[in-house]
Amino acid sequence: MNIRVLLMFYLLAIVLLSCQKVISVDVGSSAAQLVIEGNLTDHQGTQTVTLSKSVPYGNANVYPAVTGATVTLNDNTNTTYRFTETQPGTYTINNFKGRALIFYVLTVKAEGKTYYGGSTMQFPTNLDSLTLISQTFGSKSVINVVVNYQDPANIANQYRFVMYVNSVQVKQIFVENDQLSDGRSVSTTLYQHDIDLKKGDKVDVDMECIDGNMYNYWNSLSSQGGNTPQNSATPSNPPSNILGGALGYFSAHTVQRKSIVIP
Repeated sequence: MNIRVLLMFYLLAIVLLSCQKVISVDVGSSAAQLVIEGNLTDHQGTQTVTLSKSVPYGNANVYPAVTGATVTLNDNTNTTYRFTETQPGTYTINNFKGRALIFYVLTVKAEGKTYYGGSTMQFPTNLDSLTLISQTFGSKSVINVVVNYQDPANIANQYRFVMYVNSVQVKQIFVENDQLSDGRSVSTTLYQHDIDLKKGDKVDVDMECIDGNMYNYWNSLSSQGGNTPQNSATPSNPPSNILGGALGYFSAHTVQRKSIVIP
């Protein structure tokens, strides 16, 4: 399909689907669905798409890999890039990076069906620093990490923060937009109750500048308490930017990392 026709089709479908906040699914259903997790960053290197199958609610968190798929990426210059399956269900492009303000379309052909996902890479907002705040809840003192940055004025910005403690990702999903902070200096506390921070712990935080569709996805998933696309299948599925009936997402985003050690 010509990329311009594909872009028009995708954008029209997103407009029509944007009225839906969630997609209801049958919690008791045993039918597995394709789960797409696609990430494209602005860092030169390996870009990855993983394909798996969802499992019924209440089953063990073992997600079968989907192999033998054809995975490609198109940009708005009508250039096509093909992913290679490097592990079962893992598809990669090496030595590649995304560019700001480019709309990318991911195409996945798997098990006789075709799925599309689209995402626009945003300009990066600089992550200035990480600081710490200590708060007391009852008799317990809790340390939390604060992200500090200057939001660009007169531009709609959306952010996702991913936290790691000693290289282990915390379960909480952190997202925000600038509806109430446009053009301001922002300090946001990343409240999390998954891993207690203690002296000597190293905390890494990735700041992703994401587009509006991905903000809606992560914000909806956060409100449901899920932390993976598979978990989001119960009892409702967040508003995905994937067309064709799959779960998951495709995100083209910038990423920066800052680190801090708990004193």
